[in-house]
Amino acid sequence: MKTQSLYRRWLPLLIAAALLTFSCSSSRKGLPVKQDNLIEFTILQINDVYEIAPLEGGRVGGMARVATLRKELEAQNENVLVVLSGDFLNPSLIGTLKHEGERIKGKQMVEAMNAVGVDLVTFGNHEFDVKEGELQKRLNESDFAWLGTSVRHRVNGKTEPFYKEKSGQKTNVEDTFTWSIDDADGTHANIGFFGTTLASNPVDYVEYLDYTEQSKVAITALKGQSHLILGVTHLEAEQDLALAKELVDIPLFMGGHDHDNMLLTEGRTKIAKADANAKSAYVHRGILNVETGNVSLESELVKLDETVAFDPETNDLVAKWIAIQDQNIEEVVDDPYEVVYTAKEPLDGLEKHIRNEPTNMCMMVAKAMRSSFGTERIDLALFNSGSIRIDDQLKGEVLAIDWFRALPFGGNLVKVELEGALLTKLLETGKDNKGTGGYLQFNQPVQRISPEHWAFGGNPIKPQQTYVIATTGFLLSGLETGMGFFTPDNPQIKAIEAYETSTDVRSDIRKTVIAYLKSL
Repeated sequence: MKTQSLYRRWLPLLIAAALLTFSCSSSRKGLPVKQDNLIEFTILQINDVYEIAPLEGGRVGGMARVATLRKELEAQNENVLVVLSGDFLNPSLIGTLKHEGERIKGKQMVEAMNAVGVDLVTFGNHEFDVKEGELQKRLNESDFAWLGTSVRHRVNGKTEPFYKEKSGQKTNVEDTFTWSIDDADGTHANIGFFGTTLASNPVDYVEYLDYTEQSKVAITALKGQSHLILGVTHLEAEQDLALAKELVDIPLFMGGHDHDNMLLTEGRTKIAKADANAKSAYVHRGILNVETGNVSLESELVKLDETVAFDPETNDLVAKWIAIQDQNIEEVVDDPYEVVYTAKEPLDGLEKHIRNEPTNMCMMVAKAMRSSFGTERIDLALFNSGSIRIDDQLKGEVLAIDWFRALPFGGNLVKVELEGALLTKLLETGKDNKGTGGYLQFNQPVQRISPEHWAFGGNPIKPQQTYVIATTGFLLSGLETGMGFFTPDNPQIKAIEAYETSTDVRSDIRKTVIAYLKSL
């Protein structure tokens, strides 16, 4: 474990505090000032955690490692706050499965977060992937506080705060959160927090507010009652930097959404993001002068790898959910933990990439679809990028179960003979769907060569010619955005063959990909 005691760095931090490294602009009138006026605190930050279990063969991540880190930090200083900066209810493989008659949809994550002792979260865009009623259940089940600074609940044409309901009592999700702490010599501090949420997932039951303006409103509300104000943000890095230019007195944003660790600086503001899926965590150690509002902050990235033990209690909870998961997967493949591929370069399944451009992960899936037909004629293999929900990269040894994480909905393949005009319309709609799950991915480059013409394999698509494509049963259902025309009853479709027999690898796209990789 690479955590370090504050006491070994006490003198340098005191000097830094005396130099007024950072300051909070809050008025100090009426706030309690006791003893030496200095108080230490620690914040453990994680973000974008979709998997409760460790990844890469158990070598990295896992909520049980987060629990261990929390306990070690508390052994050094009892004033520890655990923050998750958005994105945890979805996507996940377990979340797509059923347990006790209903979809799990993040229930496993809330249980794990409760076990770890998460204290505070902000909504991430993926929290709104689940249905309204499912989100309400997760809110009710959570033992931690939520920040709703820039989001509201749409109910019957009106907007109101989200809420938690426990034992028949409803409590609104607040725009701010105050952490009250004390130390042994009687110094007391109130540390205030606001949150932001990226408006990238429009759904009917959510209204996104202007996060810059709402942050300013929240900060105004916190001033006068807080010795220090910090941000919990779920934004793209560029948006964090722009927000920091507006909120010049906030010394730290604990950020999410970007999946790789980073520590950025804009003016006097630090912006910290850990690696997704708890592969790392940020530990922010501070010494706050409650009389002046000056704070010294040290931010340390801690790798959650094999050097960190699993907390037994949390690990038992994780094991319960993994058993439920594996029981489901073993109905499809014999060994969920078989190594099926070694990725020399990370396979890119990040949502911000796959919904806007071809990636190597998507190309691999489409090539697997084409390969599954052997010598049969297939002119083009294509699928909707929304089929991939991992929002992460696969690195090193890739296991069979990783493809269930990447393609949690599964589904069978279909072979479709169709007119070129219909294929062109399909490609055109896929282009229009850029930025959404309806953006199409292919097994080979596809180009738009004029406003009305497309080509692949070096040949323009001819409107009256018949083409044979491999796609998914879902895409042929017409349920994808703008593709209601792509259904079996379309007269421009000449023939359809679906593959649903369990012994055929084309009966499940995950089996298709695994079989292809094992054949390489």
